[in-house]
Amino acid sequence: MIEERRKHQRTKRQVPLKIADKTFDVITETVDMSPSGIYCRITRLLPLMSKIEVVLLLTSKSNRRHTRKIRCQGVVVRSEPIILKDTEKAHYNVAIFFTSISKRDQKTIASYLDSGNSHKEEVWITN
Repeated sequence: MIEERRKHQRTKRQVPLKIADKTFDVITETVDMSPSGIYCRITRLLPLMSKIEVVLLLTSKSNRRHTRKIRCQGVVVRSEPIILKDTEKAHYNVAIFFTSISKRDQKTIASYLDSGNSHKEEVWITN
């Protein structure tokens, strides 16, 4: 039996996001997320241990005009190249761990994920 090392359970959510470092930025969406990080696909290599700033905007399920801005720091902890058979284009599955996030913001993310919000939210990651 494999021991789960994650502190927080991941929840599948397709949340639009922007990832940027010193040399590029890309817009994509999450595959899943948790209060401690996100998992997504991008079309460019983002090296392991790249440090980035993460800004999330979570919209309330009951009031779509009400958004909560969450700002934290993250680091790339996994980057796996994926080659698609029908095209020459590759993409990378990337996991980003939040290295600096307030307890309050972690609770906000957990509450959002537990609420079952099914509409798409906006997430930006910038350097």
